[in-house]
Amino acid sequence: MSPLSLLVLNDILCYSFLNRSQLSKGGGNEKNIILSIVTLFVIHTAANAQIEKIKLAGRHTIFVESGFKTNSNTSVTTNMSGVEVKTGFIGSINYGYWLDGEWSLTFSAGVFGAGTFVKYNNVETNAIIPVLFGMRYYPEKLSLGSVGRVYAGLALGQYMGSGTKTKTPLATETFTESVFGGQASIGCDLFVVSWFKFGPKLSYYFLSDFKEIIGAEKNLSGTGFSIDFGFVL
Repeated sequence: MSPLSLLVLNDILCYSFLNRSQLSKGGGNEKNIILSIVTLFVIHTAANAQIEKIKLAGRHTIFVESGFKTNSNTSVTTNMSGVEVKTGFIGSINYGYWLDGEWSLTFSAGVFGAGTFVKYNNVETNAIIPVLFGMRYYPEKLSLGSVGRVYAGLALGQYMGSGTKTKTPLATETFTESVFGGQASIGCDLFVVSWFKFGPKLSYYFLSDFKEIIGAEKNLSGTGFSIDFGFVL
């Protein structure tokens, strides 16, 4: 293992240990710890980037996104109306194609939170699937050399909500609804080897209000943090 890798690993472990100590005392926040550790890693990587740039023009990428919405949490709520379970998970499968060294086309389909609501004998399950097309811009002036590339992206498309409502053991009702929306993001692709990449991404999801309540609320716009990882062909 290189001296740089050892240095980065040492700092991450030390920082993680200190924040775990804060959590055990009742302070701190797990999401903030994850964000801080990833930020520390990216700063070390950028500071030690080599001069040689990665060639991206004409290449394809298939990658997975996994993360959480920062303005929602996984929770179970019980009240007079019933029991509600909701999640802040976001995830997607993505395809990208670099038109040149700075611009790439993207397509994604995934899951944008989900929820279950139990009201007496009724059970309602909801899921939201975004299908988005967009572009990413990788400015060469902000290149991290052979280590990676910083980017800004914008994707637009449909957020399709669907659900099943169980009225009785023998009767169910299915409902669907689609709204227009998009995703604006900034992030960093770090190349472990020439054919594999990963990196953090901070996004803002914007979408129209649902007419029917899908999940916990009608408006689901907000920020999200995720990690992308996948193959470069």
